[in-house]
Amino acid sequence: MSTAILFTGIVCGGTFDRLLEQTKNIPHKFASIWENENPAYVQRLIENNFTIVTSDLKLQEVYLAQFIPVVNGLQRIKDDGFQYVLKTRFDVISPSFMKYIEVVQQAFKTKITVLGGIQTNTTYFIQIMEYGNIDDMSRFYTNQPKEDSSIRYPEQFLMETYAKKCNLTKEDIKEIFNFSLPLCIEHNIEFIWYRPNSWMAPNITIPDMRVIGEYCNSSFLWV
Repeated sequence: MSTAILFTGIVCGGTFDRLLEQTKNIPHKFASIWENENPAYVQRLIENNFTIVTSDLKLQEVYLAQFIPVVNGLQRIKDDGFQYVLKTRFDVISPSFMKYIEVVQQAFKTKITVLGGIQTNTTYFIQIMEYGNIDDMSRFYTNQPKEDSSIRYPEQFLMETYAKKCNLTKEDIKEIFNFSLPLCIEHNIEFIWYRPNSWMAPNITIPDMRVIGEYCNSSFLWV
């Protein structure tokens, strides 16, 4: 199965050197960035064999900025003929990206795979990384009009648009997603999520928060 990894958004200086080192042996990697990204970062991404996808800042006048680079990156990956994609962020790093892909490919044959669900005053999912076939991922990620973003939080927009249904329950969400958190624990897969001081809390390491070992131990996580 031909699989690509997509990193999206603003390049994170706090993880950049480590990300380049950890992805140096990954053959198919894409960086979907804004047109005003730091040229020094862009040059180093090119030197490290990333395919670059750029997004026009003017799109932010119409759509929520969060999903624009994702949508454009997925379209490029689809155009290039890849069947599967792991979408993640520049502030998430791990030496185990390929191991994670192998594990979820063996475990799940359908649906989009996320780490788990989140239950606060609403029910949604951990939007750190998502894996699936390119057709499902391209249908799941669509640009949210700015006027809609004042009504629905971003994850809610994605899930309800994809499911063609509102007010989703946990059972509805399980129809959309596989949850990979138990597999990460079983296979000793960890990710670092670079977090600001505002995230400081008991049992959370700042800035290098462990996603599986710390964040996913939170009481609001569910699988």
